[in-house]
Amino acid sequence: MNEKKTKVRVLFLSIAFLLSFFFLDRIIFPSILFNFPNELEWDTSPWYNFLEKRRRIRFDRDESGILAVGSSVALYSLFPDRLTENLRRKAETGTNPIRAEFYAHPALTPSDFYYYREDIASKKPKLVVYVLNPADLQLDYLVSELELKTGKLDPSIPFEEERLFSDFSRGRHQNRILYPDQFFRENADRIWKLGKPVFLELLSRSLFLLTRYRNFVYDPFDSFIEHHLRSGRSYHYYTGILPEEGIYLRGWTKPKFHIECELKDGKLVDSFFSQKKNTGLKIFQETPEELLLLNENFENRGWHGLELRFPGNVEKVRLRFEIEPPVSSDEVDDRIFGIPEIYGFRLSQNFCRRDFRKNISYDRIPGIDDDRISALSDAAYLEDYEKRIYRSEDGEAALTRLKVIRMAKRKLRESNSYFSWSELEYLKKGIGFLEQKGIRVLLINSPENPLERSLYEESPWYKGYVSYLENLGGNRYTFKDARNLFSDKKDFLDPHHLTFRAARFATDEYSNWIFSELSSIE
Repeated sequence: MNEKKTKVRVLFLSIAFLLSFFFLDRIIFPSILFNFPNELEWDTSPWYNFLEKRRRIRFDRDESGILAVGSSVALYSLFPDRLTENLRRKAETGTNPIRAEFYAHPALTPSDFYYYREDIASKKPKLVVYVLNPADLQLDYLVSELELKTGKLDPSIPFEEERLFSDFSRGRHQNRILYPDQFFRENADRIWKLGKPVFLELLSRSLFLLTRYRNFVYDPFDSFIEHHLRSGRSYHYYTGILPEEGIYLRGWTKPKFHIECELKDGKLVDSFFSQKKNTGLKIFQETPEELLLLNENFENRGWHGLELRFPGNVEKVRLRFEIEPPVSSDEVDDRIFGIPEIYGFRLSQNFCRRDFRKNISYDRIPGIDDDRISALSDAAYLEDYEKRIYRSEDGEAALTRLKVIRMAKRKLRESNSYFSWSELEYLKKGIGFLEQKGIRVLLINSPENPLERSLYEESPWYKGYVSYLENLGGNRYTFKDARNLFSDKKDFLDPHHLTFRAARFATDEYSNWIFSELSSIE
C-alpha cells in the first residue's frame, strides 16, 4: 500500500513539475524576454529583434496594413516610415489609415516565408510586399563541394536538396530558433533519418522555448546593462546624435566635425576612443561666439572621459571637434573598406544624446560607409568592391558565401533552360496560402548590382525565372520586376544591398506600385 502511495506521489510530483516548467517556459519566460525594453540597434541580435518586432505588429480592421517581407535585401531596400508617409500623401481624405511595417530578417528565404505564412496572415495585413532577390533562393546549394574544391563548374550536378535539408536540420538558425515546431511537424520522418541526436535536439527546441532561444536570451539584458550601468562603449553600431559631416556606422568620426549635443543639467558627460597615442583634441563652442572649450593632448591610446559644463539653462549646444593626428581605417580594421578612409576618433554609442531610445532595431542608420561610395570614381569603386567583397585571403563566412553565389550565377548562365527547386516551390505555396486568406501579395524582383546581374541576366534560366515569377499567383497576386531600377553600380554596397540614398529612391518608386495595389483592394 505504501509503495503504491509512493508511486502516486512521484507521478503527481512529476506532473506538477512538468506543468510548472511549461508555465514558466511558455508564459513567464517569453513575457519577461519580449516585454523587456529593447534598446538594441540596427543589425544586432537579428533573431531576437525579429521575434520581438513581429509580436508588436497588429493591424486594426479599418487599417490598410502593409507588411514588407524579405531578407536583408528588403531591409536595405525600404523605409517603412517613408513608405507610410508617401502612401498617406497619395490617399484621399476619409480613406482607411495606412501603415507599413517590416516583417523581415537577414537571410529570410522563401522556405522561411512559407513557415511564417500563418503568422503573417494573423497580422491581418491588406497587402504583403515581398522583396525577393535571387540570392535569397539558397543559390549556394547549386555549387557542390567538389565544384568548390576544384573551382570547375559542372552543369550536370543539380541543386543539392539533401544537403540543404541536412543543413536546415542540423545548424541553420531560422529552422532551429524561429520555427522548429512547424519544421519538425512537417519533416519528422526525414529528420529521423538524419540520426537520433538531430531528431531529439529539434524535438527539444520544438517543446521548450528556453532551449530554442538560448542563443540570444541575454542580448536585450546585456544591451540595457551596457547602456545604463556601464559606459556605453561596447557596441556594434552608433545610435547617438549624427555629426553634420556624418559618421561611420561603427561610431568613427571625421577628423573635424560639428555636432549638436543634448545636455543634462547643463553638462555634457560622455567618452571617446583614440586609436593613437598623443591624440590632440580641440573642442569649440561656435555660438553665440566662437569659444575654445578644450585643448588637450591624450597621451594614451584608448577610451577617455569627457565632461563639459555650460552656464545657464541650456538644453542643446553646437560644438566643433578637431582631432589630430587623423587615423587610417586600416589601422582599426582593414576589412571594412577596400580603399581606406580617414578617421578622427570613435564616439561612445549614444554620444551627445540624452537618453537611449527603444524599439530602434529596424531603423536603418545613415552612415558615411554608404555615402562614400557615390563619391568614388568607377575605377576606385571596382578596386574597393573587389577588396571588400571578394578578397581571396579572407575566410569570413558572409564573404565566402558571396563568392559561392557568384559561382552559382555563372553556373545558371550555362544552363540551357529554366529549372526550379524547393525554395521556389515554397514561394509558390506561401503566396497561395495568403491569397486563400484574402490577402493581396505584391512580389518585387529586387535590383541587383549590374556587375553581378550581367553574369546571368541574358541566360535562358534567368528569363525562365522571371516568367515563373510573373505567373506565380492568382487574382490577388502582382509581380513587378525592379531589376533595372538602378543602372549605376555605385547605388549598391555589395551584390544585392542598396546604399541609404538608393533605398530612399527605391522606397519612393515602390510607393507608386504599392499605392496602385491598395487602390485595387479598396
